[in-house]
Amino acid sequence: MMEKIVLKAKNREELDSMVKRTLTLGEDEEFRIKVLKEPKKILFFNINGEYEIDIVKKGEKREISRVKPAESRTGSGKNDRKYENKKNEARNSGNGHRENRKNDGKNTKENTKSGRKNWNGQNTENKEKNLGNEHLNSENLKIQKEENRKAETEAENSNDPNFDRIRSFMKEFIVNSKLSLKIVNISKEDERYVVNVDGKDIRYLIGEKGSSLNAIEYLLTSVKTLKNIKVVIDSNNYKEKREEALRDLARKKGKKVLDSGRNVKLNPMSARERKIIHEEISFIKGLKTESVGEEPKRYLVIKRIKD
Repeated sequence: MMEKIVLKAKNREELDSMVKRTLTLGEDEEFRIKVLKEPKKILFFNINGEYEIDIVKKGEKREISRVKPAESRTGSGKNDRKYENKKNEARNSGNGHRENRKNDGKNTKENTKSGRKNWNGQNTENKEKNLGNEHLNSENLKIQKEENRKAETEAENSNDPNFDRIRSFMKEFIVNSKLSLKIVNISKEDERYVVNVDGKDIRYLIGEKGSSLNAIEYLLTSVKTLKNIKVVIDSNNYKEKREEALRDLARKKGKKVLDSGRNVKLNPMSARERKIIHEEISFIKGLKTESVGEEPKRYLVIKRIKD
């Protein structure tokens, strides 16, 4: 009987250590390692790999291989049955021809009646097909308009060398990170360049509460080719959803300060996220915010304004 265990480890050395601690093998047992998912290292954080450990008996392979010839021997009995089946089919086919002649007369009358029904049915089907074609045409028009808009945007962006610099850096980053990601588009909003990224491994790029995104954006400020260029990385409007969550957090924490009279310290945030909290608290009478610490661990404290 084969047993399977799935272990997660950062590298092969850690896996070997875990196997030694976890497994106790008998004299007639051995184990095999199958890689389910390779470990990855992205900037300053690691993603564990997954490994399947199969525990088998040393003689189990030979027992399995001996089962196969037995299957081939049972095949000779099947050939005898096939010969008998062919005889039975020949007898049944003669009876079937007689029955088919009787049924032909009945089918001719039934087909005449069904023909009238089908004519009405075809008209209904044609109407449904026409409606479906109209829907497809409207969808195609939308797609065409979207493609034209993208083409116009790309034409405008071709005059800005920053788009090529950002695209080149992001492509290199994705290749080196070994993540399944792709650049959807790059757009310019006011003085910011927004890089929209998507893919199977997007959760690793975003991180917990956007921590990885913020870290990458902070690192971009130190890249020579992107100096003095404000770059924002987004995926499926994550930044917009995150902003809504931050404003909700600010309102809840602000209410807590007003009720208790005590200051509330928030977790470290990026400059953009601190600005959102600052702005939302400014709408609440009797409260203020104060930034404390140095980047990238700079955080906010919500305080009550003394009368």
